[in-house]
Amino acid sequence: MKFDFSFQKVLDFKEKEKELVQQEFGEIKLQQMELQEQIDGLEKTKEAVFNQYNDVNRKTVWEILEVQEEIKHVNLRMEKLSHQKRQLNQEVEQKQQVLIEKTQEAKMWNQWKEKSKLAFQKQLDQKEQALLDEMAILRYSRRV
Repeated sequence: MKFDFSFQKVLDFKEKEKELVQQEFGEIKLQQMELQEQIDGLEKTKEAVFNQYNDVNRKTVWEILEVQEEIKHVNLRMEKLSHQKRQLNQEVEQKQQVLIEKTQEAKMWNQWKEKSKLAFQKQLDQKEQALLDEMAILRYSRRV
């Protein structure tokens, strides 16, 4: 006899849910890395602009004002990216929590399947042993 888990469809569904959440979590982590790369690039740009600003004695007033505007622009973009980063971090935490929940659910169903399989195997072994015992009794009774 073959073991058939009566809730296999539920288990498959839970596994699919877990895989989807893992995929979403991976995508959002990738977005988080890309955003961090943008922030790092912007910090380098900001540093370059400040280096331009340090050469004040060689520039005209107009050039100094342009550099100040560029610094304001870079600071504004940094603020926006920082806000995006905070939102993305919250989303990552939420997805991570959902992933943990789905993983626990799938694990629970898998454990239930394993326990059911072990119970089935034990029952099968008991039937086999009973059959072997009956055969041994029949052989012994024919000898006597």
